[in-house]
Amino acid sequence: MEEEYEEYNPDDVKKLVARFESTILSGSAIYFDVEEFEEIIDFYDYSQNTNRLEIALRTASDIHPHHINFRIRQAQRLSANKRYNKAVELLEELILLEPNNFLIRQSLAHVYSRMKKHDKAIECYEETIRQGANAKDLWMNIAYEYESVGDYKTAIEYLERVLNEGNNEEDEGALYEILFCYEMTKEHDKSIAFFQNWVDENPYSKVAWFNLGISFSNVELFEKAIEAYDYTTAIDETFASAYFNKANALINMKKYQEAISQFQETFHYEEPDGVTYMYIGQCYEHLNDLDSAVRNYMQAVERNDRLAEAWVNIGMVYEKLDNYKKALPFIMEAVKVEPENMDFQYLLGDALVELESYNEAIETYELVAHNKTDNKDIWYDLAGVYWETGQIMKAKETLEKGLLHDDKNCKIYFRKFEFAYEQGRNKMAYEYLNQAMILDAKNTMQLISEIAIINTDSKLLDIIEDFQKKNKED
Repeated sequence: MEEEYEEYNPDDVKKLVARFESTILSGSAIYFDVEEFEEIIDFYDYSQNTNRLEIALRTASDIHPHHINFRIRQAQRLSANKRYNKAVELLEELILLEPNNFLIRQSLAHVYSRMKKHDKAIECYEETIRQGANAKDLWMNIAYEYESVGDYKTAIEYLERVLNEGNNEEDEGALYEILFCYEMTKEHDKSIAFFQNWVDENPYSKVAWFNLGISFSNVELFEKAIEAYDYTTAIDETFASAYFNKANALINMKKYQEAISQFQETFHYEEPDGVTYMYIGQCYEHLNDLDSAVRNYMQAVERNDRLAEAWVNIGMVYEKLDNYKKALPFIMEAVKVEPENMDFQYLLGDALVELESYNEAIETYELVAHNKTDNKDIWYDLAGVYWETGQIMKAKETLEKGLLHDDKNCKIYFRKFEFAYEQGRNKMAYEYLNQAMILDAKNTMQLISEIAIINTDSKLLDIIEDFQKKNKED
């Protein structure tokens, strides 16, 4: 039977499917054996032709009612269509018919998992093990269920069972899951201890070395992380993710040129992608090589035009060069990709202000103010544009609205100072300035340093000096 099953080739399967479809259209009754139905069903499953798949399953079950695997697959289809109760009902019927069939209980466990009834799923898996199923195959599934309910400690226990049974070096999935569990519980020291012990016993486990590198990075031990990544690539020089992670560790150490080399090393072992080019661009920015930064950002969006961060990075480089006209279309591309990203919208508003497109800037700032009310700067900037365009009442209303969201925002009081000062209401202006200094002296002094009047108003200079003296005394 096995030999006959293996004889099918793609052309035979296509002929088989064509013959099956002709019976559907003609309504004729043509017999197909179990192996033929399995080929037909697999074909529809792989090609994701769900309608034909369900017809094939029903027909196969009708013709071969004692072949229970067709009915199990029907239950799996019911689960895929979120008809969970029907799937459970069918599988429980099948358990009565074949109580020792491991596949039935595993399928039932999968349905319970999709229903988020993880305790029931675990019970099904445990019962399957008691009946004699290969425990190692199911411990991973049980670990996933415990992860789903946030019991990462128990999940680790099952994952360790997987690793302690059989050929440990082949169980890469369990090693990755253990890392995930320790990351979720933020037990980074335990993660380091686990993987250090593992590589001591399994020195050629590239995944364990890689996970050890991640664990060291999680506690900012970047030099040790780099050493672990180097062991990873010594074992397997094609392990692209190790070069990538090493590059990120080097970035954290501000070794940007070395990081670039590691990012570029990944291109030897996997297809260059947009994210990697974007990170290379950021490294060049840190090195103040803006031309190279832009070139790499452009490479990033050429490979992935949905990479909003790369688009906005190009715009920000041109903003650094005070070329807002050139920056604008790139920031607009980022906004087009992620219109809900208020940080990108804010940058768009800033660029529009610099280009004196005030009406569009106001519209953009208003959107940010509506969606990100906790942003301390938006009220300051929006009010400033209203003031610049002569909408005095709107400017003042904006500041009051900002105070409703945060009455400790020093920038709002500083803007009030500016408005009052410009209107010649100096006494009130100085009061606002004093309030701003009380709330945040450092930021207020920074704002003061940016205005031209500081050296022409002796009263203002006295207020600043008095405040600084008092601040030192305190």
